Amino acid sequence: MRPQHAASRTLDAEGRLQCREYSGAAALDFLERAWPALYDQDSAASAYQEPSWLLGWARHLPPASQPLVLAAVDGQRPVAALALARETTPGARTRITPLAWPASEQIRPVGGRGEAVNVLLAHLSLLASTVALTDLPEDSLLTQHAHTWWGSSDAETHYATVPLPVNLAALSRSTRRDHTRRRRTLDRLGDRVAYHRTYGHSELQAAFQTLKTLHHQRNAPRLHTAGTADLALPWRQALSQCASVAFIATLTLDGRPVAAQLCLRRGPRVYSVLSAMDPACQELAAGHALLHLLCADLTADGCTALDLGRTTADPGQRAYKAAYGAVWTTTHTFTLPHPARPTRQPASLPTDERTLTATAQ
Repeated sequence: MRPQHAASRTLDAEGRLQCREYSGAAALDFLERAWPALYDQDSAASAYQEPSWLLGWARHLPPASQPLVLAAVDGQRPVAALALARETTPGARTRITPLAWPASEQIRPVGGRGEAVNVLLAHLSLLASTVALTDLPEDSLLTQHAHTWWGSSDAETHYATVPLPVNLAALSRSTRRDHTRRRRTLDRLGDRVAYHRTYGHSELQAAFQTLKTLHHQRNAPRLHTAGTADLALPWRQALSQCASVAFIATLTLDGRPVAAQLCLRRGPRVYSVLSAMDPACQELAAGHALLHLLCADLTADGCTALDLGRTTADPGQRAYKAAYGAVWTTTHTFTLPHPARPTRQPASLPTDERTLTATAQ
């Protein structure tokens, strides 16, 4: 059995940094005690790296998985860390993915020092039969160093961010007409339509049940696809830790829920995690109506961006997000080992030592 804490050493070019591996209970302890300070000082970190969000998922992994944190330390002080999950698959093979994936997007380490990120990557490829680094933002240090180590990514995904307030004047004439028509519909329905954003644990849990019901109504005929939010995952349990960072916006028509959207927030930036709407609602485009009201609410609350996240190749999904002036970027996925791509990882040493020396890239 693996130890709960394995200290492995990966040195940078000047011999300062070590890579330490924390698994199981030690990983939970790191996320609770050391992670928050790294998160607070890293302005590039997203709400998907928020400690309570990660702890919520880490505490409710399936039996075959355990949380894993890789930390680059300078002496005894952590300077960067990456949150992962390690799964033991049939045949005793191991697989590493980002912690909280696929619920999480925008996968980043916290800490932000370039040489520290390089140290983490040097160690990562030695830890499992398969490693999947998913949804890495194209502008992150992790992506830059992953390209240096492993070349091109295995997959790229479009990622949408809506600047707030929505700049209607920058949209096409037909799109502006669509927005005007939807606003008139909301005005016509008047008090029959109600918008609410949750505050606190009890409201969040109740609203999640509403979102789950709507999601099943819309997606029951469809098969779950890899890399998308799966409602079979322990969302309710994970969210029980997250009332300080998570909220759900809901829209009702005549008191009946017709749309709901789960979001995370860090400062002025909000991340849409999961949304659903009633496919039987004919009186208004419920998804558009909710997003319209959510953008206005967040703008009034001082927010400057709403991330609508990973976007499939479906033209309808792209058009839906583009209608709000989405700015498009790309996230990258790297999978190891890749039979068609040589890697620049150092050779592993005996597992009882778990020590390697690497040169910072």
